Amino acid sequence: MTTKVDTTPAKRFINAYNQIDYALRTQYNFKSNISFTDLIRRCSSLNTLIKAHEDDLISFARLRNAIVHGVGDYIVAEPHEEVVAVMERISRIITTPPTAIEALGRKPVAIIKSSATLREWLIEKNNVGFSNLPVYKGNTLIGLMHWRQYFVAIGNVIVEKRSVDEYLNHTTVEEFLRDNPSPHELYCLVSEKITIENVLKLFDTKRKLVCVIITKTGHAMESPLRIITSADVMDLMRILESF
Repeated sequence: MTTKVDTTPAKRFINAYNQIDYALRTQYNFKSNISFTDLIRRCSSLNTLIKAHEDDLISFARLRNAIVHGVGDYIVAEPHEEVVAVMERISRIITTPPTAIEALGRKPVAIIKSSATLREWLIEKNNVGFSNLPVYKGNTLIGLMHWRQYFVAIGNVIVEKRSVDEYLNHTTVEEFLRDNPSPHELYCLVSEKITIENVLKLFDTKRKLVCVIITKTGHAMESPLRIITSADVMDLMRILESF
């Protein structure tokens, strides 16, 4: 005997509504005694997708009350298909959030070896078109070559009336980082399980963040699978919106 699945717009809307409600309370540890509207308002500062749809979701909460009535939530109205589709999309992203690596794919990562000279770093930087390159000593990430630190260091060399050519030719990247350590807030090392939402949150909350380096488990001794920079943020937001 085949069980009939109820796929009316109202049932689909209520199911999506309940999934969003449960997922947000679980993910952000909110108690069951706050209303859905309050839940959305509080989560808007924690979740990029909720922030983008805050007004819609609050309106949908009122619509939910118009759709159901009394004990047992008897359905007394049917929502528009477009509204149901929006609720189901938001529910899908909240309950099964896409990972950044799934969305963007793996990509060969441009790195610089710690034994390279500053001149070699400059050449590689220009060849690959990236201003900031992860530095690896063997298979271990030891820092990030950041162009601002470089220009500050070159300025000091000039002020001290030393030879810039000699500095570039005889200073290794590892030596440079030892004297000019890259601030930890410039990059984050994360696992391949990180979601688009959490990547966006990193760039939103860490204002000095230059890049997010993805490895299998987020360990410095693993090969990078992908680097996400601020230039990728708009693409990630578009992917999240169309998911």
